[in-house]
Amino acid sequence: MDIFDVLGAISKRKITLMHTGINESEALTKAELDISMEYHISLFDIEKLVGQKTNRTRDNKHRRSFS
Repeated sequence: MDIFDVLGAISKRKITLMHTGINESEALTKAELDISMEYHISLFDIEKLVGQKTNRTRDNKHRRSFS
């Protein structure tokens, strides 16, 4: 199983979960966890594949205001 297979499986699972009424963010998190357990891939590695999730409150602390 290569990277594209893993990403495809996550995407399919996310879409399926969204059709059940879960919002997109929660569906992605659940899909990542499901695929991690199903294919025995660490959740950390799957999160790296999907991309980093930003924490806006943390990012805003490091911005400087010039006003």
